[in-house]
Amino acid sequence: MTHCDLPSNGSNPEKKQERRGQQFRRTARYQYRSYGLSLVSELELPELTPAPPCAEPDIEILTPGQLGPLDDAVEDWPCLELDGERCQILVQGIGRYRIEQGRRILVDRRVPREPEHQVVSGDVRLYLLGAALGILLHQRQCLPLHVSAVHTPAGVWAFTGDSGAGKSTLAAWLHQQHGWPLVSDDVAVIEPDAPEPILHPGPPRLKLWQDALAAMAIDTSGLVRDLTRADKYHLNAHAGFRDEAGPLKVLVELERAEPGEVSSLTLLKGVDAFRVLLRALYRAELGRLFNPPARLLATVSALASQIQVYRFRRPWSLERMDASLAPLMQEIEASRFASPDEAGLNER
Repeated sequence: MTHCDLPSNGSNPEKKQERRGQQFRRTARYQYRSYGLSLVSELELPELTPAPPCAEPDIEILTPGQLGPLDDAVEDWPCLELDGERCQILVQGIGRYRIEQGRRILVDRRVPREPEHQVVSGDVRLYLLGAALGILLHQRQCLPLHVSAVHTPAGVWAFTGDSGAGKSTLAAWLHQQHGWPLVSDDVAVIEPDAPEPILHPGPPRLKLWQDALAAMAIDTSGLVRDLTRADKYHLNAHAGFRDEAGPLKVLVELERAEPGEVSSLTLLKGVDAFRVLLRALYRAELGRLFNPPARLLATVSALASQIQVYRFRRPWSLERMDASLAPLMQEIEASRFASPDEAGLNER
């Protein structure tokens, strides 16, 4: 990825911060890459892929100390402040995150909490790599998609849908049963203004429900529980992920079939495909704050014309997964002949 476009206002962000009395330390020790971008961080982030030192990183993650309210902030949502090119979120009992100019995230772990509430570093990283980094991507005018994706023999296929639609479960199942490399889970980014829709992976981790883990015979011992859903677990394992960008070929929206309904895969066109892509945007309400509406809609429309979009309805059961996935697998098999460069992916 070159770099996501940064909005230009003619100002120097370093001088602007110095005028506010905030000179940043340059002691970042950890180097990573994610979403096609280089990061340096004062926090160790084991969820990300290590990278060689970078003289001019795209993103800095700093821990400057206690953060106060933003100047002239407007609160659009509870615990979220906006002040021009800056955004600050407060996660009660966990930390405060300030996201600035699409270039840096400041992390303040000294927030009020109950005496008995012990914060572990994984809790802080969860929101840093989730909401905070998602906001930064929107500030950079990237196109983050709420998807799970795999490298199929027919290219990169991504899956979207409502929370609990089975995006991660389907990706994990395809990887386990067919050996197809995982691209990303939860969020991936489309490179803006590229000739073809290049999908850049996010952190190489999976989040799976307990029943999905049981169906795939994955032991939950030592796994990290989700903060908000006790029966969901985080698999922060880099194994199985293919850490490289690739052209997105297909986006599939997952839906629950009615009782007795058989699985079906429907190709969508025009406004139907466009709406699926709009629903797939990660935190679209924040994207509208940092992107002109016309630009955001034009980017989504262009993507809809470059890829195929399907709706896949299947029974909500893990017991007969192979049977319920039959229409999807047949389409992937039929499509692979249109992507000869991806043939033999599993043998690489």
